[in-house]
Amino acid sequence: MKKHTLLAYAALPIMGLGLLGVAGTASAGGFGSGMMSARLVPDEVAQRHQEMFQKQADLLGVSVDEVKTAWASGKSMQTLAKEKGISEVTLTVKLEAERKATISAQLKTLVLKGIITQGQADGRMKFVESLPKGGKGMHGRHHHGGFGF
Repeated sequence: MKKHTLLAYAALPIMGLGLLGVAGTASAGGFGSGMMSARLVPDEVAQRHQEMFQKQADLLGVSVDEVKTAWASGKSMQTLAKEKGISEVTLTVKLEAERKATISAQLKTLVLKGIITQGQADGRMKFVESLPKGGKGMHGRHHHGGFGF
């Protein structure tokens, strides 16, 4: 498998976590199905799928219907991106930027809620930014070390 393909596939779980804020929200055998979806009520499943479809459409610059059609036919986000002329490198860069923005927002919320200090948030962000890109060093996890994010 090509290095860029591995990078793109490694980004999917990160995107699922980062863009939706929870693990395994895309159930029904879609982009990132998981155990957590079994605990969601139907309205939560519907809402999270809609959010996932919208985020992917925004990321790829396509309509939500195009994302839904690709998902329904079993296409990966990478395949849809390729069909739309988006290179694996460009997609990886977009996913990384989105992941960093999401983590930054999550850390800001934790600081505002008094869960962690700004110093702790800065330290965590520095750690996240120091990680190898494309999932290297993840040791089979869908998050970057520690307790999530």
